[in-house]
Amino acid sequence: MKRFSLLLGIVVSALLLLSSSAMATEAKLSAKNLKAGSPITVEGSISPGQDLFVVISTEKMFKPTEAPGPKERKRLTKGKNGKNAFGDTAIPPNYYVITNVPQALATPEEDWKGQTKGIFAFPPFKYKVEVNKIKKWSAIDPAVRAMLGPITTEAQWKFLIFTHETKFGINTVSKEKPLGGGNARMIMTDYNKQPKAWNKGVKLSLDKNTGKFSVTMTPYKNLAPGTRMAVYVNGQKQNSFTIEKSTFFFKTGNVYMNPLIVFGGAFIIGVLFVIMGAAGGLFTAAFQITVIGTKGPVGINAGNTIKPTNLFLTLCSPITGLMNYFKEKRFAYPVAIPFAIGIVTGAFFIGPPLSAKYLNLAAFKFYLGIICLVIGIKLFTESLPGSIEKKKAMKAIVQKFNAAVKEAKESGKAMEMGKIEFDKFNFISFDMRFWGETFVARPLMMLIGGILMGIIASSFGVGGGFMFMPFMTTLVGYPMYLAVPIALAGTFATSTGAIAKYALMGYQPDWLMAALIAAGAMCGGMVGPKIQKKLPEIFLKRMLALALIIVFMKYTSLLPFMR
Repeated sequence: MKRFSLLLGIVVSALLLLSSSAMATEAKLSAKNLKAGSPITVEGSISPGQDLFVVISTEKMFKPTEAPGPKERKRLTKGKNGKNAFGDTAIPPNYYVITNVPQALATPEEDWKGQTKGIFAFPPFKYKVEVNKIKKWSAIDPAVRAMLGPITTEAQWKFLIFTHETKFGINTVSKEKPLGGGNARMIMTDYNKQPKAWNKGVKLSLDKNTGKFSVTMTPYKNLAPGTRMAVYVNGQKQNSFTIEKSTFFFKTGNVYMNPLIVFGGAFIIGVLFVIMGAAGGLFTAAFQITVIGTKGPVGINAGNTIKPTNLFLTLCSPITGLMNYFKEKRFAYPVAIPFAIGIVTGAFFIGPPLSAKYLNLAAFKFYLGIICLVIGIKLFTESLPGSIEKKKAMKAIVQKFNAAVKEAKESGKAMEMGKIEFDKFNFISFDMRFWGETFVARPLMMLIGGILMGIIASSFGVGGGFMFMPFMTTLVGYPMYLAVPIALAGTFATSTGAIAKYALMGYQPDWLMAALIAAGAMCGGMVGPKIQKKLPEIFLKRMLALALIIVFMKYTSLLPFMR
């Protein structure tokens, strides 16, 4: 009987303790509905003498097994090289702890980013950034662990560290851009007391004598409309609020952006595309990453949403030109068909699966920067006097050809001259006659070249025109008037094959954003030639070269202030 009485006394004491603790913790929110990108304030009181831990996190949890991206699902679930396997561990994709004792959970320190191992390292050098290094679960006081709201296990904490301290985790789950070049925000305190990049905009006041507190912070600016955010104070759930849209929300792109900005940016790209004759896809990718900030759904790496969306520019841009070339019978199908088959093969069967697995946003940005450097150097060399004279000569040849076409049409000989004649088909090479000239058709070379370039172009979500033209004019030896229609067909083939494959794999483009990009680029393509005539070619090419080199430096982390 005495033992029973003792046990009953312990239970009653514990209940009273919990009850008094619950009564001691009170909190109210500044809003029940919060516009995305706006600050939320939590005010209330805790037991006097206690430290404060306010947790603001999404109510809906995320499990790796629920990731819509197949490559991401496999990596998050089973890990990579035996590390970072999280199985069915559930965490809030967006999770913040605001506390007066941030040192209990994280330590500010300088860290090295980048790597130097392997030819595919990105970047292939190391640089220092300041990070808020999150402590391991075992290094956190058990009393503090009880204050972390929905996070109650070591597995959850390890997963959160991964989604806030690694580029793949950030770009796949938390989605929030790292501040200061290091980690995404997670452990924060008052900016005036710890003036670090991750604490900007955070205010915290706590009177330990009375327990009264006030916390203000801004959750991730691109939280989707309708997202429910839970608020915990010292481990106890107090309330929740709902995110309202701040402007138009692109659901698949997972970003707020005025559609007119998307259209306007694509319009400018369309103008530049006409001036340069290539690299429209590269500019669009940079536009999506830097200006729009396409993030993709939770569970899909941002790069795997950017690529298929990007391809709509290169899908629509060649259509008008191809129709004209078909009408004028200037489409050399004996070489264009194997080229297109090769491109579709590479773009459908090989490029997207490799890209989804290996070319996540971090790697994508780095190698995109390298390509921008190559194109930038090419543009600069094209602005030199010798290159301009050579280009004028090429233009003169094309003009003569167009004049011959016009004359042939007027004399009624166009059908006869435009007819493609070729010797008995040979997969290696055969002669082909077109508009009074003889060329060597090499179907096998076009097929193999198409496969390789289709893989590269589809992996980066670009049309590949920057590769097609040099390949045909330099390696194969075709004149411009023959190469251009084939290159346009190749660009269309890349886009068709790659978009289809990405979609079948579960990587949907943001259809509305893609439509705006395509429409803007096509309108820009109509205006571009008029602008080109009024501006000096040397100035245009050098300005574009400078822009591309800046993109290269930004995406490869060579400019510390632009990280």
